[in-house]
Amino acid sequence: MQRDFMLPGGALYVPGAERLIFNIQKLVYLAREGKALLISSACQHTPDDPEFKTFPPHCVRGTTGAELIPEARVEGLFRVPSDPKFVVPANVLENQQVLLEKQVLDVFQNPHAATIVEKLGRETEFMVFGVVTEYCVRLAAKGLLDRRRRVAVIFDAIETLKREEGAGTTAELCASGARLISTAEAIAEVEAA
Repeated sequence: MQRDFMLPGGALYVPGAERLIFNIQKLVYLAREGKALLISSACQHTPDDPEFKTFPPHCVRGTTGAELIPEARVEGLFRVPSDPKFVVPANVLENQQVLLEKQVLDVFQNPHAATIVEKLGRETEFMVFGVVTEYCVRLAAKGLLDRRRRVAVIFDAIETLKREEGAGTTAELCASGARLISTAEAIAEVEAA
């Protein structure tokens, strides 16, 4: 949840995304308190990134727009670059937040994403939230479902660009096995575990 997407004036601002910040902050607080591991993804584009043929330039590495909003970040953040030569430390899951960098929409194009998911085991339920529903949220949830993981999409912590496509995306994910839950339900489930 980067500035370029979440805040008015961002290079690829998602209208209404700022309304999610309160719920995002509540969900991220679970990681701050050590009750959940936060796995995030973040675009880290180069100035001449091929994705800019489809979308306007956004989240260029080193710019303010590429930074996570403060509400989506914890102090114990560990970055995992989308570099096959990078060696993920064995203790990576000891961090409060693991940030998977990416240059494309699908977080699973980061060569380390699947490895980190595997380390969490089959019993872990992944609670997916952020922007944009019909792009990155869809691909993250679908990637988890394709890997036979349990997935809950937090409906009041996601935002769409086009309502019809967003509704179609959540219906598709539910048909594939995901649950739709609220922020309050997600927090209650984590705290009860």
